Amino acid sequence: MVRLLREFLGVGRAVVAVTLGSFRHNLGLAALSVALAFGVWLVITDTEHPTRVGVLPLDISVLPVNVPEGLTVTEPLGDVRLRIEAADDVWDRLIVEDFKATVNLAGAQVGSQGMEVRIEVLGERSHLRVIEAIPASVSVELKPRVSLLVSVVVEVAGSPPTGYEPSSPSATPDRVAVSGPEDLVSRVAAVVATVDLSGAVADVRQSYPLVPRDDRGFIVEGVSLEPTTVDVEITVEQKRFDRVVAVSPSLRGSAAAGYNVTAVEVDPASVTLLGPLELLDTSVVLTDTIDITGASGDVARTVSLSLPSGVSISGPATVSVRVRIAPGQGEATFGVAPQWTGLGSRLRVVSTTPLVEVRLEGDLPTLRSVSPDQVKVSVSLADLGAGTHRLEPQVQAPAGLKVADVSPTSVEVILEAAP
Repeated sequence: MVRLLREFLGVGRAVVAVTLGSFRHNLGLAALSVALAFGVWLVITDTEHPTRVGVLPLDISVLPVNVPEGLTVTEPLGDVRLRIEAADDVWDRLIVEDFKATVNLAGAQVGSQGMEVRIEVLGERSHLRVIEAIPASVSVELKPRVSLLVSVVVEVAGSPPTGYEPSSPSATPDRVAVSGPEDLVSRVAAVVATVDLSGAVADVRQSYPLVPRDDRGFIVEGVSLEPTTVDVEITVEQKRFDRVVAVSPSLRGSAAAGYNVTAVEVDPASVTLLGPLELLDTSVVLTDTIDITGASGDVARTVSLSLPSGVSISGPATVSVRVRIAPGQGEATFGVAPQWTGLGSRLRVVSTTPLVEVRLEGDLPTLRSVSPDQVKVSVSLADLGAGTHRLEPQVQAPAGLKVADVSPTSVEVILEAAP
C-alpha cells in the first residue's frame, strides 16, 4: 500500500502541475481532473500487476513460542494453510520457508486450550497480503515438564571385513537428560545411537545422533534430549589374517598290481586360510586321508581339510579330489617256436631256426597274463622247393598288446624232397 500511495502522489503532482494555472478559475474542473487521473492510474497498475486471491497449497507447521517454564506441549500443533492475495508472478514463487506460523503461549496454563495462529511473512515480499490462516486457531495441551536421566545404548549395525574385530563401544556421555510430559518420558527405556561398521578397517571416533526408544524398540515422539548427540569410540583391530595356500591331497596305500596313479585333481586347488599370523606360516593344507589300496580305476572323494587349531577357512571346508589310476605300461619277451604253413606234399623240413624272440609292449596287467603259447609266429613255405631259404616270420600278438621287436628278423629253413 505504501508503494501504491507513492505512485499515486507522483501522478497527482504531475496532474496538479498541469492544472494549476486553471485551478483558480475552475475548482470543480480541477477536482474532476484529479479523480480521472487516479482512476486511470488504478487501471494501469492493475493491468501491470494482476493479483490472485486464494488458498496457498502449502502446509505451514505451527510452532509454539514463549512456552511457560516448567510446562511442555504434549503433541505437535499440526499445519495450517493460508488464504492470501498476491501478484501472479509472486504467487508461483512462494515456498513454505517464506512463512512462519506460531502460537504465543505466554501465560498459558496446564490443560488444553485453543490458541490463535499468528502468521509472519519472512523476507521482503511486495504485492503479498495474508488474509487468514486456515484454521485460524489450534488446540494446545500443556502438561508439566519432567526430566529424567536415561542410559545411552550404542547399537552396532553391519560388521568389519573378515579378520577384523571391533571392541565394545564406549559412549560419552553415557547418560542424557530426556525431557517432556511425564507419560512420554516414562516410556523411554534407552537413548540409542546407531553405528554402522560395514567395511570398517579403522577405529571409529565421531558423534552420532541419539534417538529415544521404548522397551520394544519403537521411537518415542514428543520428548527432547540434552544433549542430542553422543561421542562414540570403537576400536577396530585386525585379529585374523588371510593367506591363500594350495590344497595337497593325502593318499594312503597303492593301486592294484600293474596300475599307476597318473594324476591327482583337486577342486578347488587352493583355499584362503584365516587365523593369527603365527599360525599361517605354511604354503599348503592337507586333506583327510584318501585310501587307494588295490584300486584299478579312478577314485573320487569329497574330503575335509585338515586345518590347524585356531585356523579357519573362507568358504566351504571340503574339497573334491579325483585320483586318476591307469594301467602301467611295460614290455615282455617271449621265445616262440615258428609254425610252418603251406609245405608242399613232396617236401619236408630238415632244419630251421628253433626259436624266435618276440618282445611285446602294452599294459602291465595284460602282459602279466600272457603265456608263450598265446604268441603266434608263423612262416609260410608255400611255393617253395627243396633247398635253403631265409624267410620273414609273421607274428600275431594277443589283443591289447603291440609287437615291439622280433629277433631274428628272418629264419633259415632247409627243405628236401620227402622219401
